[in-house]
Amino acid sequence: MSQDINIWLYNNPYAKKSEAKPHADAILQQLLQNTLNTSQPIKIFKNSNGKPYLKEPVYFSHSNSQNLYAYVISTDSEVAIDVERIKPHRDVMKLVERYFHADEWRKLQQLSDQQRIAQFYQWWTKKEAWCKLEGGKLWSYLSRPVDPNQPIKTEQGAVVNMTSISEIEGFAGTLASTATIKHLWINSIALPCAK
Repeated sequence: MSQDINIWLYNNPYAKKSEAKPHADAILQQLLQNTLNTSQPIKIFKNSNGKPYLKEPVYFSHSNSQNLYAYVISTDSEVAIDVERIKPHRDVMKLVERYFHADEWRKLQQLSDQQRIAQFYQWWTKKEAWCKLEGGKLWSYLSRPVDPNQPIKTEQGAVVNMTSISEIEGFAGTLASTATIKHLWINSIALPCAK
């Protein structure tokens, strides 16, 4: 099965999490209501690791990094998203040495600083999207290698399809799905200004 996926991006104007969260939650509610064709509030549940889900045939995920919020919803298959602000001067090798697979650390050692940063964020967002897809704990996924030559499978045996999101300037991202991703559409959410 292949599907078209829409990603919705929102640049939240609030820096404080306590102010940003109500706006981010309201956008998620609206997207879910639109998907389910209802104006009633949607009850979101969480698994034991905090993965949000619905008791409806709808799968969704969201991520944020700094002020950028990203949402993805599917009525066909499990989906997950992760976005991360790229910090070009971050010492990623300390994180890789501590959390990633030893083979990944060795591969990064062979790259230039710029290539190393790009590869680190690509791997990080893949691992986090994979974790979100399965509803696991992030730290257990960071040590799992993400080799492009080896298929990634869920604990239930389904293949995890990953698509890198490189169209967002200054950010890295990955969309994970149990379906083949045919097309990826990136949409921007702009809220009307108050008068």
